[in-house]
Amino acid sequence: MSEAIRLINLRNSDHSVADWQGRTGRTYTLTRTKLADLNMAGNQLCLLSKHNELGEDALWVGTGDNLIHDEQSRRAFLKAVHIADDAYVLELADDEMPPLTMIWDLEAAHRDPERHAA
Repeated sequence: MSEAIRLINLRNSDHSVADWQGRTGRTYTLTRTKLADLNMAGNQLCLLSKHNELGEDALWVGTGDNLIHDEQSRRAFLKAVHIADDAYVLELADDEMPPLTMIWDLEAAHRDPERHAA
């Protein structure tokens, strides 16, 4: 993971961190935020998730720029946001874009609360 990638400084006790395992097996630590409070800042990678009996699965992963410039991503986001249970963010450096491999890896991510306690 790039050294420029850093976690959000938590000021609100409603936020917590959670480990997500990507399709490659790599673990990412993301910060949970209320879906209603999600603000698609340009320097954040966002993940929308849906709960199931085994934990949570990613529904959509991307950035605010993806919503503006990528029609397919925008359509997928609009579909996901209506059924998502939670949102997670990963703060990036001001001028850093997430590597496409990171987005690809997280698109199939799973979070098992039993194995990845925050």
